[in-house]
Amino acid sequence: MSATNNSGEGHGTNGSPQETTEELYYPAQAEANENSVSSECPPVFVPSPKHDKGGWGSNNPIKTKEEGQQLLDSGYHDGKQVYNITDNGTIVKFQPDNTPENGYHSYEVSKPRDIPMSILKQMFSDGKISRAEYNKFRKGKK
Repeated sequence: MSATNNSGEGHGTNGSPQETTEELYYPAQAEANENSVSSECPPVFVPSPKHDKGGWGSNNPIKTKEEGQQLLDSGYHDGKQVYNITDNGTIVKFQPDNTPENGYHSYEVSKPRDIPMSILKQMFSDGKISRAEYNKFRKGKK
């Protein structure tokens, strides 16, 4: 059996990334693909009127946009939802609005069993809730 000198060039075996056909024909496409991934807007707190007092949704306990943005930025992620706890101990859930601005609105979690166990564990681990609160929420009590 004789050895051949095959560098793998053009075959994707030399360890370097290979251009796709689309990138070969449309050189600007590589940059456009990269920008579409890296240009996602950070989450923005946008209060929803349906969660205002007297609205038809559950209550939003967050008083200011600044407080809402801080809670959203420092929140605990579970899929697309973000959870956090206010200074007075109310657990809030941030829900994406599916807008180009990446807006999220918030509301009070009315059923403690709706809080994912992983979120409760992390809040307890970070000292945001006590062991008693953790056990109470875990059992579905407020």
